[in-house]
Amino acid sequence: MRAVAGLEDAAVRYGLLSLDRTAAERARLESFLSDAELRRGARLLDAKKRDEFLVGRGLVREVLAGLLRVEPREVEFSEGEFGKPFLRGEDELQDGRRFNVSHSGGMLLLAATRGCEIGVDLEEIREDLAFRPMAERYFSLREKEELFGLDPAEQLEAFYRCWTRKEAYMKGTGSGFSQPSTGFDVSLLPGEQPAMLAHRGDPREVERWSIVDLDAGPGYCAALACERP
Repeated sequence: MRAVAGLEDAAVRYGLLSLDRTAAERARLESFLSDAELRRGARLLDAKKRDEFLVGRGLVREVLAGLLRVEPREVEFSEGEFGKPFLRGEDELQDGRRFNVSHSGGMLLLAATRGCEIGVDLEEIREDLAFRPMAERYFSLREKEELFGLDPAEQLEAFYRCWTRKEAYMKGTGSGFSQPSTGFDVSLLPGEQPAMLAHRGDPREVERWSIVDLDAGPGYCAALACERP
């Protein structure tokens, strides 16, 4: 797990892990899973998606178990109102650990911290993505004006910067798309620092949350949002 520059006071760590594993590794990771997780995986008809789901859950258990100093099968999960996962019994463990996960293009992004909420988003960059309709629907007026004001050659990367920063924040709050994604602005211009610029629902959110880009390697874009301690 790597430290996140600028968020040392929140002790944020993240890791990128491949979901492409050998049969022996898949079996080892699946041995960590609960019956409910195995049943959920079995319902996925696509073999690749099924393998990635099971491997991903096993990896999350393995990494979090190492942080909590317990066995992977002892890690217990629950979900918030809008599906955000969290650790059950974390107060009893006196750790206050928070985590969030995203996966795309055969890779898993896992981030963890203590005592504050956190959200991450990972996207595989698709050069053929028809991003304009997505931006028209999900981006704020300011974001759309800035995105479409760029040179066309710069717009795809700017779209992914904006998308991952927005989704990381919404996952961090636990609301997901239950809150309007058009109700707040994030930075997206080339060379501009990642940040929330405005929030029309609650202006205090601008000061409450930090947003950073993560190095996800060639072909990927990733961001992390962390509630300030």
